[in-house]
Amino acid sequence: MTLWKRNSPAAQQKNKGSSEKFRELKKEVAVMRKQGEPPTKDPRTFSQYLCDLCATPHPVSGLRQCVLCGRWACDACWKDEYYTCKSCAGLIKIHSLVGKE
Repeated sequence: MTLWKRNSPAAQQKNKGSSEKFRELKKEVAVMRKQGEPPTKDPRTFSQYLCDLCATPHPVSGLRQCVLCGRWACDACWKDEYYTCKSCAGLIKIHSLVGKE
C-alpha cells in the first residue's frame, strides 16, 4: 500500500485543477432536473419513459441520468467517455480544447 502518493504535492495540484474545472463546468451547465428526479413518462405507452435529448421512448433501465445537468439519456444520447449526456459531453470537450490553448 502506497499511501504517500495520494498526499504528494503533484497529486494535490492535479486534484485542485480538476475540481476547479468541474466547478466552472457546473456553473455553465443549466440543471434540467435534480439528481434522483424520475424521467418523464411516455404518454403513448404504459411503462416507458422519454429520453430528454431525442424524445424517444425507452424502459427506465435503458436510460441514465447525467451527473451534470440531470437529463435522462438513452444509449444513443450518452457518452461513456465522460459518463454524461452528449450535450454535457460537448461542453466538456469544448472546455478541454480551450484549456489546451
